[in-house]
Amino acid sequence: MRRLLGLLFIAYGFLLAVNTTFPLVADLSGERVTAGPSGDSTICSARLLAPPFAGIYSNCDASWLEGAQRVNGRLVGADVAEKTISGTDVEAAIIEGMDGYAFLPPTGLERVAGFAAPLVVIFGLVLLFAPRRRRRGHSHGHHGDHDGDDHGDSDDGGGWGDSGGDSGGGDGGGGD
Repeated sequence: MRRLLGLLFIAYGFLLAVNTTFPLVADLSGERVTAGPSGDSTICSARLLAPPFAGIYSNCDASWLEGAQRVNGRLVGADVAEKTISGTDVEAAIIEGMDGYAFLPPTGLERVAGFAAPLVVIFGLVLLFAPRRRRRGHSHGHHGDHDGDDHGDSDDGGGWGDSGGDSGGGDGGGGD
């Protein structure tokens, strides 16, 4: 159960990272660009469920200037379809190394979730890989001898006495 919860936290953390951490990193440290529709027709993917906390944002074909070069790629963020289909240029940010993606700036609550997403992933990893600690006294099916008397407690008579077998010495028979 713990490993399953760990996997769920990791998956949800990655969902938050895609929706909130990437745009936050782009907004804080990325290069600012002005993105607009690419070509005459703009193709947008539909959003999935309810982003940013329970789904994935839609993205649209867009183009922007990166240095002196025009780059075609995908613009990702809230209400991106309405902004690009209307033909309006929007301010976005790109992350170096993520070629072909520009991100609209996150809102206030999305910024908080952007910082929380890596913590959610780390918590999931801890649940998934950390060794389980067993509580004392709850052995779950086997009895541990914790009383320190170096004598195993068994169910064969319950104590120190002879349990009916030959106690050693002699041939076990009755005399001469």
